[in-house]
Amino acid sequence: MPGLTITAIVLMWVMVALAVVGGFLAVVPLLLLQDVSSSALLGPLGEWAVWLLAFGALQGLVWAGLRAYFAVGIARRSARARRGAIWAESIALVFQVAYLAVSVAAFSSAPRESGYSYNFTFDCTGLVLPILVICFLSASRSLWWCDR
Repeated sequence: MPGLTITAIVLMWVMVALAVVGGFLAVVPLLLLQDVSSSALLGPLGEWAVWLLAFGALQGLVWAGLRAYFAVGIARRSARARRGAIWAESIALVFQVAYLAVSVAAFSSAPRESGYSYNFTFDCTGLVLPILVICFLSASRSLWWCDR
């Protein structure tokens, strides 16, 4: 198996692990916020916080399943799994950008209390790893490996 293909599979499994851990970590605040209606407790995002957490958890677990499926298929030299992984990572990249845009918009439009400062942190892992997987699986050696 070519090195780029191995690296792409390893990155896909890393993203599976990150998505599963992140999805389950997002469920804890959802369960805690389930009975809370006070916007002061939800923070600057108010009701958006629950929807963003739910969407992030669900999206992460769905993509974890797809990535695991395609990683196993690529290891078995499936050209269909390689093409599917490239498409799935492209779509996941679009979803990640959309999720970031919605998060920034929700955070920017949230009411601010005087005397408080809020920070929005951004993690580029969800953007960089899919781009790397797409590039590695698009290489001619990966195509050769998966072409039966």
